[in-house]
This record gives sequence, C-alpha cells and structure tokens, in this order.
Amino acid sequence: MGYALERFIAEIKDAIAATGKVPVELIEITTPKPNIPADRTFVAFKAAKALGVDPVKLAAELAATIAPPPDSLIGEVTATGAFLNFSLHPQRLAKAVINEIETAGEAYGTVADGAGRTVVIDYSSPNIAKRMHVGHIRSTIIGQALVHIFRALGYRVIGDNHLGDWGTQFGIILAAMQRYGRPQNEGEAAMAELEALYARYNAEMKDDPALEDEARRWSLALEQGDPTARALWQWCVDLSLRAAQRNYDRLGIRFDYAYGESFYESMLPGVIEEALRSEAAFRDVDGAVVAELDKLPKFIIQRSDGGTVYMTRDIATIKFRLQEFNPSHIIYVVDARQELHFRQLFAIVRAMGYARDVELVHVPFGVITTPDGQPLSTKKGNMVYLEALLDDAVARARALVDAKSADLPDEERAAIAEAVGIGAVIYNDLYQDPRRNITLDWERMLSIEGNSAAYLQYSHARCRSILRRAAEEGAALAEADLTLLTHPSEQRLIRHLARLPEAVREAGARYAPFVIADWCYTTAREFGIFFEQCPVLRAETPALRAARLQLVAATANALRNGLALLGIRAPERM
Repeated sequence: MGYALERFIAEIKDAIAATGKVPVELIEITTPKPNIPADRTFVAFKAAKALGVDPVKLAAELAATIAPPPDSLIGEVTATGAFLNFSLHPQRLAKAVINEIETAGEAYGTVADGAGRTVVIDYSSPNIAKRMHVGHIRSTIIGQALVHIFRALGYRVIGDNHLGDWGTQFGIILAAMQRYGRPQNEGEAAMAELEALYARYNAEMKDDPALEDEARRWSLALEQGDPTARALWQWCVDLSLRAAQRNYDRLGIRFDYAYGESFYESMLPGVIEEALRSEAAFRDVDGAVVAELDKLPKFIIQRSDGGTVYMTRDIATIKFRLQEFNPSHIIYVVDARQELHFRQLFAIVRAMGYARDVELVHVPFGVITTPDGQPLSTKKGNMVYLEALLDDAVARARALVDAKSADLPDEERAAIAEAVGIGAVIYNDLYQDPRRNITLDWERMLSIEGNSAAYLQYSHARCRSILRRAAEEGAALAEADLTLLTHPSEQRLIRHLARLPEAVREAGARYAPFVIADWCYTTAREFGIFFEQCPVLRAETPALRAARLQLVAATANALRNGLALLGIRAPERM
C-alpha cells in the first residue's frame, strides 16, 4: 500500500479518525518545522474551529487517546499546544525502508501517480545549420531530467526535439550558399563554415537591401517546395543531426521524436484559417494575420507576403500533439527570454478552442556565464561550443581520476572520467533553480567535496567499495536484524532515504529537477556523517555489521536511482 512514509501518513489519519473526535475530511497531515522533533504533525486549529472546540484541548485529548497497533510505523505521539506530533518508530522504519529499497531495486522512488496519462516535453530544440553551444545545453539537460522524473511518476512521456529547421534564417543560409558556395567539410567543421557564411551574408545584407530581398525569396521558395531550396535545406538538416547526435550520446539524451518545424508545414494554411474563423486572429490592413489577446502585445501568425513565422508553427505543433498523443501536459523547456512568446502562444491556442483541459507549461531558465559573470556570446567572442565544453570537462575529470585512482586500468579510468566530466556539466545545471544564471566554474564543478556531481558519485563509489571489501573479508550481504539500526546518524540517513518518492513527486509538481539534486546531496552528506560515526566493517558485533552493510547497500541503490533521474551515471569505483 505504498512506501513507508505514505503508510505512516495513512496510519496517522486512521489513528486520529479512530478516536471519533475528528471527521476524516478535517484531518490534514503536514511536515513540522525543522525545530520540531517529530516526523509529521496534525495542526488542530482548522478542525477545532469547525468542531467548535479548543484546539489545544483537542490536541491533548487526541494524544491521550491514540493507541497505535503493535506493528504500526507510528512511534511516539505528543501534543505541544495545538500541534499533535507523530514520530516514526525507529526499528520498524529501518526494516520497512531498507527492505523496500532492496525489493524495488532500480524502481525505488517510482510511483504510479501519472498512470494512464501522457506528458509531452519539448526540449533541446537546436537550430539546424548551427553548432550546439552552451546556450542549448540547459534546455537539453533540464528537459531530459524532466523526462526521467515524469516517467518515474508513472506518466507516458513523449520527449520531442522540436528542431529549428524552418523560417527566415534558412532563407539567409540558402542565399549564402548560393552566393559563396556550399561547405565541403563534415561534422563540426562544416557547421562552423555554415555559421561563417551566415554571418558574412548578414553583414553584407546591412549595406545591400537587395541581399535581404534575396534571402526572403529563398525563404518563401523553401516554404513553397522549390526543389533546389529543398535539396540544400535537407543537406543542412542531415549534417546538423549527425553533428548533434554525438553530443546527445555523450549526455545520455534520448528523444522519442525529433519533429522539426518543417514537419508541420502542411498544417499551416489550416491553422491560419482556423485562427481567423475562430476570431482569435484578424487580417491587418497590410494583409498580415495578427492576434491581440489577453492584453498581450500584438503578434503575427502570417506575414503580409504569405510567409509563416515561429508562432504559426508552434500553434500547429500543439494541435498535432493534442491529436496524436492526447496529453494531460505539454511542457516547453525554453529560455526565459521567450516567456512572452509562450504567453501569446498559450493564449491564442485557447482562444482557438484547443487545450482547454491540458496543462500548457513553460519551464524557463537563465543564461550561462563566465566566472566573472559575463554572459557567453558569439558576438563577444567568448562562446563555448558544446562539443568543446564536454571534451574539456572530461579532460579535467581524467586528471582528477588519474591522480586519485592510478591503480585502475586505463580503460576503466577513461570511462570514469567520461562519467565524472559529463556528470559535472549536468549537475552544475540541475542543482539550482533553473531561472538562475549558472557559472562555468570547473574547480567547484569537479570537486569531490561539497555540492557537486563528483561528490555524489564519490559517495556512491564509497558505498560500493565498502560492500566489495566486506565480500573480500567474508562478510557479504545477508539477511540482517535491521532493528539494530537505532543510532541517530543511522536514523537520519534512513529517514532521508525514505523521502525519495516524495522528492520525485515534488520535482514533478514544481517542474524542478533541483529537488532531486538536493535529495541526492543530502543523501551523500547524511551518508558521510553515518560513515564517520558508525563503523561498518569494524562494527561492534557481526549482527550490527550485517545491518549496517544492508544500510550501505540501500544507500548506494537509492543514490544511484536519484542520480539516474538527473541523467548522471554512478561509477562503481572512483
């Protein structure tokens, strides 16, 4: 009937209801403030007001009346003023939590809240014909973590890489290739050449209006199906996808679909007609189709020359997703500068009669800065490209691994360095609120102390090392008396391990992977305290050693699961 903390809360409600003093509908269980020595509390004010009784007296009467059954997770029950406080029974908690972690394995922390419902998550979404840079990494990493979190919540999750492969910028790229020639290289080198062509054409276009007209003609030709335009465009798309895939593979990114903007081309005329027919939009004096909704600034969904814009394609995308996937949520992981665009998009979609029962969510994020706080920018010449960023992270991690684990085989050190370097990049993004700007600070990112991926990975590796040494000494994992785990640091660690399902729920409700990151960091910290205060291999008795080994194994399992939700690998050795 659920995880330990869920059963604990259910038992509290049943115990209060069994007294006959408070109707079930008035029983609300909350988490007490940090300074209260209890695990859950019933605040009597609301119930007392409804019942017309004194809240302090009600809490005291409940505390005197409640008698939990012998096998209950409820330990001590006390009243402090109007607060009825419940503490977990330490021995029963230890058995319940460690056994459920061992039984569930990789599934520990997952729940079935979203069963039967579908979530579409739109993330990464790089523009074709441009190298992926640090500006793309936030959407990619945050989006993939949300995919993992919503799958852990039981939803059917559709991860869609909504590629920017259409629109005005392609008119410039096509015109530039016609004017200067197509790149002859492959991979990132060819992408760099395309960017140079784009920049060169843009610069010349400022002094020559005819070049802007030529780019617009190529953009319109592409939309109208011109064979030459389509062939050049397809070459750019294929080149870009091949170059991006290596980065995705290294980051552990897996999409269910990669529908680019071009996929919705055939739907665009119908979308424009629907917008006009529903009166969500109107035709302006110059012939453009525009909308002005919910006191938002006016915006275009069709240019006066008949061309479409991002908004047109985004409306078509939502319509397609509703028809194809019937989602309960559509989540967009896009930087904070696009907040107005999504407010306008959601407004016009609803004005057209779509998605009225669907959560349309924009998860915004800030920019990446240098250690001195400067935003990374192509124009400023300090842009860091994603492939180079990952290579640098892994190289720095390799130096760390070589220094700490020179005895390991070269191949294993290389694999650990890849996991640690990539993990550092991912965690540096996910451990904080996505709205905040993040800093590229390699010393902090790769530290094996403090709040970093390397610290968490090292904690997992330490757990696995203890278990290996135990096996070598003939003390392999076996059924143990878990009621022996009553030391305060053991109990704090067990209570925190029990919180993973709650953390998953909170992360999903807030669209906030940092909730999982915080759970992982606290797990590592509590394990460190336990390790210092409670000898494992040299425990006072064989029975206590066996119990603590099971706690170590449970910690490794749960921490690995938490890191996996963030898309971070947990090496066995470091």
